[in-house]
Amino acid sequence: MKRAFAFVLTIIFLLFNIGVAFAEGKSLHKARYIESIEIDGNKISSTTKTLIEITDYEQNLSTSTFVLSGKGSEGTEISIYTKKDKKESFGQSNLVDKITVGKSGYFAKKIDVSEGYTYILVVATKDSDTQLAILKVYYEKKEGFLAKVEKAISNLINSITK
Repeated sequence: MKRAFAFVLTIIFLLFNIGVAFAEGKSLHKARYIESIEIDGNKISSTTKTLIEITDYEQNLSTSTFVLSGKGSEGTEISIYTKKDKKESFGQSNLVDKITVGKSGYFAKKIDVSEGYTYILVVATKDSDTQLAILKVYYEKKEGFLAKVEKAISNLINSITK
């Protein structure tokens, strides 16, 4: 009788958690294009909004890797900066990488982020034109779904058998 009861409770628990996992929808965010910013005390102003288009992104990350991607005109140089603190200013020490948009017009760059909020600045330049965009992502280390289920089942079985 106890085993049947434990089995039924386990099935109910699993169905509830699966429903919760699928109910968590992903909401995509757009990069915020900005007019100007200071990098190492030098003010940089945006002169255009047509050099690159950043793909909508998931703000709440489930891994410590963020992929910045989008499309732009060939030959556009993209500088990517990151910082942790909103009050901290961007500088050359925050430079992650510089990439150039190729013939395909598409670009992608993997960016490692640490726990908490990370602010990503994208500076696109081509000839005398400049475009600025900022993204904000959040990463929190979470225990995997299967690990949670395994732990819950173990706890449930231990409590019933005692």
